[in-house]
Amino acid sequence: MTANLDVKSGRGDYRTIVGPGGLERLGEILNGENLALPRSIVTDTTVGPLHGRKLAAALGLDLLELPGGETNKTWATVERTCRHWLGNGLDRGGSALAIGGGIITDTVGFAAATYLRGIAWIAAPTTLLGMVDAAVGGKTGVNLPEGKNLVGAFWPPRLVIADTNTLSTLPARELRAGLAEVVKAAWINDRSLLDLAPEAIEMGYDSMSPQAWEALVARSVAIKAEVVAEDEREAGRRKALNLGHTMGHALEAATRYERFLHGEAVAWGLEAAAILGRRHGLLSADGEKELRTASRKLGERPGIADLDAGAVCSYIAVDKKRDADGIAWVLPTDDGVVLDQRVETAEAVEVLRELQKG
Repeated sequence: MTANLDVKSGRGDYRTIVGPGGLERLGEILNGENLALPRSIVTDTTVGPLHGRKLAAALGLDLLELPGGETNKTWATVERTCRHWLGNGLDRGGSALAIGGGIITDTVGFAAATYLRGIAWIAAPTTLLGMVDAAVGGKTGVNLPEGKNLVGAFWPPRLVIADTNTLSTLPARELRAGLAEVVKAAWINDRSLLDLAPEAIEMGYDSMSPQAWEALVARSVAIKAEVVAEDEREAGRRKALNLGHTMGHALEAATRYERFLHGEAVAWGLEAAAILGRRHGLLSADGEKELRTASRKLGERPGIADLDAGAVCSYIAVDKKRDADGIAWVLPTDDGVVLDQRVETAEAVEVLRELQKG
């Protein structure tokens, strides 16, 4: 079974196909979507041996394997990708296929946005986080030493293929990290998803049915697709998708992207947002408990007790969501979220210190 979800975009609507076996049926799927076979596959050194090499060999495509990890989501990696494409004769009429997690889809999507002033690309996310969040919506970009995703472009793919079979190759830690984005989506617009996330943790990949994984991914994508259709370039409602990310990004940057997976940092960020929501009178005590409990049910994640709260929160000052009035936070309410909430740095430090106490 597969689920087809259409995502509206000013640059052309595209489809997200969720279900097992998508990579094996790539040619068939592309024909069905009237898309040409990509000229180049880009993956990383972890996903390449699992999926990328086999697909490249089967289809006779060029393959580039990049070093993995958030520390390699940089200008240098974009340059390497573009120069590889140039050396292999990729022209404006060709396209690239990104196979991997959110780091790969963000980086390759940004390279595609800039190479020859823009070429088409296809996303094949192989992590849960990539499927439910990073590959959908057209946000692409890389990090600077000063902060996360500070350079980027809105450049949506022509197609997203979320092959849920690839989830079987993920370590449990990666699945837990991806479920943090599911909890975020659930709080925004489908609270019943909160029950599926801990169930997925408790059962593990092999014990939960393929149909359940497909439903979890598809329902999360549907939430994001609906939001993005209304506000593709984050002028308004799309900001809701940043729930948990302001503190999360600061934690990632402060630890040089070496301690946390993105979803783990977001899980801490969701807890910080819950505390702030309660402090600002937006979220009841029961609501704070529910969101924090949902986050903690995702299981073990790297700790924060040893971090300098002030140093962490200094990274919030360069968050990409800042404007002339400061940093715009998304905070939870009992029935959703509110946008553009102003939080002073001193209060953010207080909240992080509260989290550090356990």
